Amino acid sequence: MRKHRIVALLGVVGLLSIILAAVVLGCGAGEIEESPGENTFSVFEDDWECGAGEETPLMADERAEAESYAALETGKAVEDVSSLPDLQLMVIRTALVTMEVEKGDYAHIKRDAVSVASLVGGYVESESSSRNDDGYTYASITLRVPAQNFDEVMTEVSSLGEVVSTQVNTSDVSSEYVDLESRLKHLEAEEAFYMDLIARAQTIEEMISIREHLSSIQLEKEQIQGRKDYLDQQISYSTLTLNVDEVSPDEEGEGFWHAVKEAFKTFGRGMRNLAIGLFYALPYIIIIAVLILLGWIIIRRSRRKKGQSGGEEHPQA
Repeated sequence: MRKHRIVALLGVVGLLSIILAAVVLGCGAGEIEESPGENTFSVFEDDWECGAGEETPLMADERAEAESYAALETGKAVEDVSSLPDLQLMVIRTALVTMEVEKGDYAHIKRDAVSVASLVGGYVESESSSRNDDGYTYASITLRVPAQNFDEVMTEVSSLGEVVSTQVNTSDVSSEYVDLESRLKHLEAEEAFYMDLIARAQTIEEMISIREHLSSIQLEKEQIQGRKDYLDQQISYSTLTLNVDEVSPDEEGEGFWHAVKEAFKTFGRGMRNLAIGLFYALPYIIIIAVLILLGWIIIRRSRRKKGQSGGEEHPQA
């Protein structure tokens, strides 16, 4: 009889042990979903449901931070990536046109080129010019025109004079542009996350740490935005640089009289350079002339005094 009681007691204890083990394992394992990002904070739910204790403020902050990270890495990140525009061709076009015109024609070429660019909404970015001793002008003017009117402006400008050379360059920046957009969207999501996190900071140390991360993200965001704005400007407006050289027309009968004419031109340039040199040296020449004159006057007076003193001493002897 005692044996049966002991066996029954052991059976009850074993049954209670199995039930207790099942309860403990069920609470410890929890329902952990396999989707990435939710594993981070599902433990907090299981601990709370299994009666691990009341949720402290620290646990609440960790729980909120885990949820924010999970949302950033899964929901928001995937949504931002899926919202990126389709890959479009982004190109930057530049052209260099060199032409030769007759003497004095640069003013007309410049006026017509600027007029062509202005009609399509373009503008002059820069201009430089110089003139040699013979009065021939060498100039360069850079125009910015809308990309859709680039070919039209090229044709119109090239017809203004005798084109010597033409160079057109095309740079594809599509991949860089899409990469900048992707990085910018990711940084905006991170910025929003840290802005929300700093609002829930409880200590000064936490606020300073979060602020440092936020400042770094905002600086990188501004740099990327600046590069993107620059590319937008270069893509929207193409660059056309026009180099204009004024040359003299081919002269017939380049014989004796042509050589005489060139000799007189060379002599005239030499005399002009000599006059310019004398003009710059004139102050020094005047100073030297004044010093020579003063020396001559001093020497003349000293000789005159010596002559007078010699004449007065001779009668007394």
